[in-house]
Amino acid sequence: MAELECRLCGGQNLSAVVERPRSAVLQNRVFESAAEARAARAGQLDIRRCAACGFMHNYAFDPALVEYVPEYENEQGNSAHFRAHMAGLIDQIASAADAMAGREAGPLSVVDIGCGQGGFLEALLSRLGTRACGFGFDAAFRGAEVETGDRRYYRRYFDGATGYLVPDGPVIMVTRHVIEHVPDPVGFLRGIRAAIRPAQQVRLYIETPCAEWIFRNRVVQDFFYEHCNYWTADSLSFAAARAGFATAGVRHVFSGQYLWLEAMPEAEAAGADAHPDTISDGALIEAYRAAEAATLGNWRNRVHAMAKEGGVALWGAGGKGVTMASLLDPQAEEIACLIDINCNKQGRFVPVTGHPVVDARTAVTRYGVRTAIVMNPNYRDEIAAALDTEGLQITLIDETEVRP
Repeated sequence: MAELECRLCGGQNLSAVVERPRSAVLQNRVFESAAEARAARAGQLDIRRCAACGFMHNYAFDPALVEYVPEYENEQGNSAHFRAHMAGLIDQIASAADAMAGREAGPLSVVDIGCGQGGFLEALLSRLGTRACGFGFDAAFRGAEVETGDRRYYRRYFDGATGYLVPDGPVIMVTRHVIEHVPDPVGFLRGIRAAIRPAQQVRLYIETPCAEWIFRNRVVQDFFYEHCNYWTADSLSFAAARAGFATAGVRHVFSGQYLWLEAMPEAEAAGADAHPDTISDGALIEAYRAAEAATLGNWRNRVHAMAKEGGVALWGAGGKGVTMASLLDPQAEEIACLIDINCNKQGRFVPVTGHPVVDARTAVTRYGVRTAIVMNPNYRDEIAAALDTEGLQITLIDETEVRP
């Protein structure tokens, strides 16, 4: 058997991070029946970390299992808290666009690689006004493909071969929550780099989950089959350099949960072969590994006790909720349902476990839910306010209350 190599730098000193035998292949696809959901594809997690560059990858990942279809539903814009987060990113991009416009005349192109259903791109274009033309690329885009006008959507992946669709002139390129899904991240970034013309003025923005936040907070529900890559600020900058981009900065956003990298192309990628100077996440990962079993044990004990007193729900039917349901209640015996404000998920069922997805009122009236475990503490205040407005009595808890 050939020795495994780092997908980023080729290093062979790889250490175990997370191993799980059964994980939903598509955590954001919902199904019309519980039986169909329970038959959904599942895969293994064998996440390992490179000692040389800190990059983490799932070596059990099989891209042939992952197919992004129109039924894939990951819209987060229903949350006011998340919309505020997006507005902050848009403010930064708009400032960069203003600076670019001051140096170069001509219309501005905005390319959203992995645009979903276009929510972020539309909000960004609304902010930039008539000076900008938008290009959205996503294989799971459900709308009509539009290839003319100032808003163009393509139901396809973006790479060097599709770069001709973007005109000359200044370009803002955005790829949010995509690079963690790509088995060849450097190849993906090089495809973006290949689409850039010589001397073209470009800013690239990448948003992806922050692995350091996951480990520091012992968030057991943040490891997904779809996410074959896990990034630190150092490893993300290193990947950008290998693809020919110079990193202008990496910020921690969304209360530290995400990384937000800004980069620009450079003719010669100085330092592209130099590994990050500081790799400090090794001890953090070992601490997580030592505590993972106890963390899951605490959750299971808590759910078992709460289920005896009334219905228990998970609040959030995205990746975190689907993963937690699988970890805590694989047979759907103690967690009554998952609550989600996304109406496209309500009335359907999550993969692998087949738990139903409902709104909060249905959770109370039909499933007798008295307690809900909030999958992302960033939303807890928003959820509490919504329950108060609707006059619903649900006790909320989150991961901060069960850490060992």
